[in-house]
Amino acid sequence: MRLTLRPVIFFRSIAISLILVMLTGLGLLTGCEDEVTISAKYANYGAYGSELALKLATSCPFRSPGSEQEKAAGDYLIQCFKDLGYKPVVTEFSFKDSNGADRTSRNIAVVIPGSGFTVADAAGKSTEVDRQVIIGAHYDTSITAEKAAATVKATAATAAAAATAAGKLQEPRLADTDGIQDNASGVGTLLTAAKEMKSVRFGYDVILVAFGAGEAGQAGARHFVSQMKPDEIAATDAMYCVDSIYAGDKVYVHSGRNTLKEGYQKDYEKRRKLYEVTDVFYEFELYTNNKFMLYTNQSSLDVKLASISTPVLYREWSLNNSDYVPFDENNIPIVFFDSFDYDEKSLEAMMESQNPSIAGGKISGTQYDSSAFLSQLLNSSPSSADAGTTETAAIDLLTRRINNIAFIILEAVRKGISGATAR
Repeated sequence: MRLTLRPVIFFRSIAISLILVMLTGLGLLTGCEDEVTISAKYANYGAYGSELALKLATSCPFRSPGSEQEKAAGDYLIQCFKDLGYKPVVTEFSFKDSNGADRTSRNIAVVIPGSGFTVADAAGKSTEVDRQVIIGAHYDTSITAEKAAATVKATAATAAAAATAAGKLQEPRLADTDGIQDNASGVGTLLTAAKEMKSVRFGYDVILVAFGAGEAGQAGARHFVSQMKPDEIAATDAMYCVDSIYAGDKVYVHSGRNTLKEGYQKDYEKRRKLYEVTDVFYEFELYTNNKFMLYTNQSSLDVKLASISTPVLYREWSLNNSDYVPFDENNIPIVFFDSFDYDEKSLEAMMESQNPSIAGGKISGTQYDSSAFLSQLLNSSPSSADAGTTETAAIDLLTRRINNIAFIILEAVRKGISGATAR
């Protein structure tokens, strides 16, 4: 049976967003989570996810699609799932790299069966339905070991000069990158969710996926979707995608491009899951309790897409591609988390970070995506809104973001289907 949901009630989410935007404009709420003493009331998951992310990054720094390091990273994640008591399903697939060569990679998935739902119609007749959600993050990086090695000699003099500047932040080299931002941080969130879901019973069937070859045009996610049957696609209420959530200035959550309509309209039903996420952020007062701030893109620019004849409003969705794209293309509602700064007056001005230590504002796929560099930068450089503070964060930024996003996803999934009861 195909379940039809009632129209989404979104007014509270909009009101909350407007309040947050107003407070931000007044300087009362910002994306500056880094230099305040906090003690998490919710999402108190410890350092499991951040330690896993750091180990993945530092042990396999050049895990480019189809590489030996990507294979080693996959082996590590398989063992992580097994250590949590899951039986991961490993699927190998083929793709072509940027040079047109045939390569292979793997998706690593676990399935957590849910209880299903009971839905009552207007006449009081009950129907039992089974629905699912998917939570995913890619584990590869865009920088190859060969490319990183080629830069070592060319930058040796610069690195040596920087090393003499004792106590100062050193400019990293491409050889220093390890993909902690893109996307070990997302994988840390995925595995944290997997760990916490061991003690929760959901109405939804939950599929957790670590995608391979995400940097090869979302090859892993595309293969996953290609293997879904039409009834499985129809039974999927949401795909939650987590990518590069550590080092960008602010954490955002988005809906998909499949929510866009002509004439600046949007499909509220497909944005229901986005609004559920913002509701969770508000209901648990995560800024007050955890100093974790969550934004939606409110840039309101006119954007032209090939699929729509009229301009669309750049609001509550992103032009940044990630593993959600093939799900979005198959009309599945998506919820996408990333860290960025969309609060600009042009697309060209938008970037991951406005920090002056990051030339060009781009972290992912650059020398700045280094756990050593970012740890030093984010722990020693308070943002402008926190200028002058001397307090030290009780929970580091990587741990805080991983845990709070995992918490938000769990609570959003727990909400289940509007108007239905978990069996």
